[in-house]
This record gives sequence, C-alpha cells and structure tokens, in this order.
Amino acid sequence: MTREFFKIRVKNLTLREEPTVLSKILETLPRGEVIEKLGMNEKGDWVRTKWNGREGWLYKRCMKQDETPWLAVARRELGVQEIPGAADNPRVVEYLHATNNLDEATRSNDETAWCSAFVNWCMQQVGIEGTKHALARIWQGWGRHIDEPYVGCIAVFKREGGFGHVGFYLGETATKILLLGGNQMDPDTGIYQVSEKEYPKADLLEYRSLA
Repeated sequence: MTREFFKIRVKNLTLREEPTVLSKILETLPRGEVIEKLGMNEKGDWVRTKWNGREGWLYKRCMKQDETPWLAVARRELGVQEIPGAADNPRVVEYLHATNNLDEATRSNDETAWCSAFVNWCMQQVGIEGTKHALARIWQGWGRHIDEPYVGCIAVFKREGGFGHVGFYLGETATKILLLGGNQMDPDTGIYQVSEKEYPKADLLEYRSLA
C-alpha cells in the first residue's frame, strides 16, 4: 500500500477527536508540519493521523499532499561528496555517525562506504529509527517487504562479493531503477556523492517500507 503524507498549509490546524469541526480539539499543528495519512472518513474530506502521540482527524483542505519527509531531507543533501585525499567531508562523517557498528576511526573516514549511513541519517532527521548499521543489505531486515514501490521507499540492491547498495526509490524504466542515494559514483569525476543515479533492475533485491 502506498503511504501518503500531507503538509499543513495554514497557520494553525486543529487535530480533532472526530471528523467534524464540532468535535473536541486534541492538538494544534503548525504550518509546515508533515503528517502521514492513516485513513480517511467516508466523505473524503478529513484525514486521520497520529501526531505527538495522539490520534485524530485533520481537515484535508487545509493541507497539501507531500512526499515522504525523509526523502525531502535526502533531496536537500544532493551534491554532498567525499573529499579526495586525506581530508574528510564533515557532512559525510556525520552520515557515518548515524551507524554504530563501526569503530571511530572508520566512521570518521569519508572513504568508508556510506550508502547505508546516508539512509540511516535521513531517517534519523525525521525521528525514524533505521538499521544503525553500515551494511546496505541489513536493510532487508528493516520494516516490511513491499511488492509495489512508492517514491521514497527503500530499495536494496546486490553487488559483487556479497555486498549491496541502498537508497530511496524515485522511479523506473523497463530495465533501470532511479535511486536517490549516498556513496554513488559520478561517472565523470569518479567521486562518490549524494546523487540521483540509475541501477539495473536485475540487481534489485527488494523494496522495504516502514513496518
């Protein structure tokens, strides 16, 4: 099932106990907040969601559909890249510190494979716990398997030697999958960076989504 997210476009939007303006107010959400749709009322004009630990209803006309919040974070990182040589990009090092299975020296080296670290970091920025592991294929045990991808879901790929690659699904052709991910090599410069890049569909292991 495709997950849907909405961004609040009014100054304050009340979360109500029932899908009616006469219902009890549970919370007030600020403009710009992104929420996940958990359901709709029969008429389709109220969205059920959970915010700040409370489940209730928001008026749909006061919101606009938005992409997954972690993908919005990932898009803002496009262009971040390793620094060739002995220097290390502090932003890449920050990604690596979203994992806990590496020693400090390895996590402080921007030439350490960091695709999984990047995905973990993006999830961490929106309060979602990832795998906290630097190996890409560990994502096959995170969340739940889905057959039909949606923009922003996790895509896990195989690589030679039993290794893998992981990133966020953007779209596909008959033979390729477009991925937004970290540690993706620029074919012109040979430098690894956050980018949008196509990968062979034949190398896909699976799609994963939040549990």
